[in-house]
Amino acid sequence: MPKLKGKKILLGISGGIAVYKSASLLRRLTRDLGAEVQVIMTDSAQQFMTPLIFETFSGKKVLTQMFEETNLVSTRHIDLVQESDLFLIIPATLNIIGKVAHGIADDILSTMLSVATPEKVCFAPAMNKNMYSNPAFQQNLAFLKAKAYKIIDAETGALATNIEGEGKGRLADESVILDWIDNYFSQSLPLKGKKVLISAGPTREYIDQLRFISNPSSGKMGIALAEAAKDLGADVHLVYGPGSELPPETINRHDVVTTMDMKNAMLKKYEWADIVIMAAAVEDIKPVSTFKGKLKKESIPNSLALETTEDILLELGMRKKKQLLIGFSVENEDILENSRKKLEKKKLDFIVINNPSEPGAGFGVDTNKVIILDSDNKTIAFPLSTKKDIAKKIMLYIKEKKA
Repeated sequence: MPKLKGKKILLGISGGIAVYKSASLLRRLTRDLGAEVQVIMTDSAQQFMTPLIFETFSGKKVLTQMFEETNLVSTRHIDLVQESDLFLIIPATLNIIGKVAHGIADDILSTMLSVATPEKVCFAPAMNKNMYSNPAFQQNLAFLKAKAYKIIDAETGALATNIEGEGKGRLADESVILDWIDNYFSQSLPLKGKKVLISAGPTREYIDQLRFISNPSSGKMGIALAEAAKDLGADVHLVYGPGSELPPETINRHDVVTTMDMKNAMLKKYEWADIVIMAAAVEDIKPVSTFKGKLKKESIPNSLALETTEDILLELGMRKKKQLLIGFSVENEDILENSRKKLEKKKLDFIVINNPSEPGAGFGVDTNKVIILDSDNKTIAFPLSTKKDIAKKIMLYIKEKKA
């Protein structure tokens, strides 16, 4: 499997003779390493090479301007930056580095850089040796380093023209850049080596062959946790009930239907796991007996005898050895006290509290807000955000505190 499969990389190209090297790098990133790359080119960059070759290698339209032909302002530049895993500027000219250092955003590339988190932006400078040694440029470069921007420093060697000769300013070799990218993603994998088992989605308890008791869980929160854990380097297995959301193919998935199915699947992988998260909305009632075939309308009884289903989380807590065990608590009253009781009874390390009656935090939506309560009786609240963002915060919090 390609090393960067699933990683979203922005490749900003500013105007310098080294632009042609960016085309080769792009091809390696997409064809050989499996990254998904969106290219952004300045007007000056397009004077050296047209966007066509970059569109061919990336399979995406190159972004060259802030405004659409309709003259409507788009927020695509913000969305792309927020969704990206890494923002490369290759080659990075004196001009683009100066713009970022001084907060100038007058084209699409500099504007996207203005909203990017410095920690995931990397500049690879390339320019004339006199430009590189220019005190103003060196001051700007030092400023960016101090603000946590990443720099792949220019190399010393033969420059673009015979007049320039040799000196410092040539773009770092492609192998150096690729090694840097590999190290970047390796260092940003705090859960590398961890084995994570997650349950997600609802379970169903059948009345007859066609009718069942269930709940409206979509599985989105559990899927988001599985994706976040994988993105952070973990080996992930997802035990998935019949939710409405389809997990990505990159996640190891074990499909289940009933609560007993989920219990058996979780226990089968329990010894293997380092971190176990029960995010599934397990249906906790079931018919005492299931009718064979389809129950005819005229045969439907006036009442249906019910009983509780197996408490999967309680059994996991009783069997816990090395595992870090995290449960979810769906509460709409006395949420802390009720959740604390569950945490203690089921021997959990953390419990994630979700109140579905609050706006944006119900079943089936793409957002959530939660409170994490740990076994030391400490809490942290994560305000309303996307489930993907909440999931990443939960995984990082778990890693920081215990894993």
